[in-house]
Amino acid sequence: MRRVDSSQLLKGVLDVAVLAVLAKRDSYGYDVVRSLREAGLEDVGDASVYGTLRRLFKAGALNSYVVASDEGPHRKYYGLNDVGRSLLTSSSAAWTSFAATMNGLLKEVAP
Repeated sequence: MRRVDSSQLLKGVLDVAVLAVLAKRDSYGYDVVRSLREAGLEDVGDASVYGTLRRLFKAGALNSYVVASDEGPHRKYYGLNDVGRSLLTSSSAAWTSFAATMNGLLKEVAP
């Protein structure tokens, strides 16, 4: 039997995961990656997160600003704006409903 590829599952929830990280505090790209991995999403790819940040910014859900860094090049920070907070609220509700449905389905077949 083929195992479910977690990267496919991650694609569907990466936007809401990134928004959830940024709801805690403004962060630069690799900080978001690190936060997601520490939360248990070990398979998240750097490029996927950076692409998600760019897409959410372009969609108007994030603000961005540059901060000088003592450790190398300047860092581009991202933070939620009102659109992003609204998107997180609606995405969170959709995820909660979806997860409850899946849990119910799986509960019926789990050993």
